[in-house]
Amino acid sequence: MNLKRLQAFRAVFQLGSVTKASHQLHTTQPAVSRLIRDLEEELGLQLFARRHQRLSPTVEGRVFYREAQRALAAVDQIADIARDIRTLQGAHLRVVTSMAAAFGIMPAASKTLLARYPNARVSLEIKDVRDIADWIANGPFDVGMTFMPLEDPRIDCELLVRARYALVVPKSHRLASKRFVNLKDLKGEHMVLPSAGNLARDELRSAFASVGLPYVGAVDTPSALSACQFVELGLGLAIVDPFTARAASGLDLVIRPIRPAVEISFGLFYPANRPRSALVNAFGEATRSFVASVL
Repeated sequence: MNLKRLQAFRAVFQLGSVTKASHQLHTTQPAVSRLIRDLEEELGLQLFARRHQRLSPTVEGRVFYREAQRALAAVDQIADIARDIRTLQGAHLRVVTSMAAAFGIMPAASKTLLARYPNARVSLEIKDVRDIADWIANGPFDVGMTFMPLEDPRIDCELLVRARYALVVPKSHRLASKRFVNLKDLKGEHMVLPSAGNLARDELRSAFASVGLPYVGAVDTPSALSACQFVELGLGLAIVDPFTARAASGLDLVIRPIRPAVEISFGLFYPANRPRSALVNAFGEATRSFVASVL
């Protein structure tokens, strides 16, 4: 299938105008119109309805756009990789992460990376941890970051860091004066919980059960940073990863180690059998440097 036809189709679909598409593609309006007609003939589909010299996508056109966008995203990625290999000027890093990594690790890691490569771009997508393997294997992402274990033959996994969960409490709370908090000290406390299905929720429930306590609360949230905000408002206590706890340091909270310690592991994940660009490797270095500075 002709790549220029697909690019013309995408431009007209997104911009809603042959004129605007021709400007974006640095070509003429007749050339864009011809590419669209040729694509429709090739597919045997009417992709746009033509009314009063205006084009509007048909139902078939909308369906085809979703599939074409996947193919063109891969083509765009190839172009980015080639540019990355040459100079890293304008190179584009696409990262998919879970909530915890997005708020706790990504900003600082990106700052280090962009200080080294100021002309690079970083795009972040936050996905459910249960879907991240699919997005890394099939989506237009260079690297993923989330909890371990994440086992899938389509991706390569590297341990980033092993860390320990920490308790966040309001400064006025009875436990704020302790150097560390035993889980048994949380008897009778309401917790702000990770959302159902979250790996952290299962791990922490097991930790509480090991000391004979229920892991209960009136609020649950998919974001550890959001949990810290709920704690500041007095809606419970929260146990979060140390990177998110650091990100929440501007809130009126204190952070305390917990005993017995509960570990959390983060990993970096890459599409299997795909070469890693210089920018991807630099991101790994920047991320490792940041997590080492926190622990």
